[in-house]
Amino acid sequence: MWRATLRFSAVGLEMGVAVAIGYGLGWWLDGRFSTRPYLTVAMLLLGIAAAFRSLYRAAKEGQRVADGRDEDEKENE
Repeated sequence: MWRATLRFSAVGLEMGVAVAIGYGLGWWLDGRFSTRPYLTVAMLLLGIAAAFRSLYRAAKEGQRVADGRDEDEKENE
């Protein structure tokens, strides 16, 4: 149970980090190739997509836990 709680509490942090990395990488690439703001926007969108992917995976895992199909429960049987 604690493992699942820690995993779900980290989702917000994962989302923030994914967006920040996408923006930072795009900003750096724009400076390197003088393409402002195109790569910043593109990488920011990829970061947002990665954040939503993380949220989707956590929701799927939460559904498994709620349905009682958690790996820990299987091991304890």
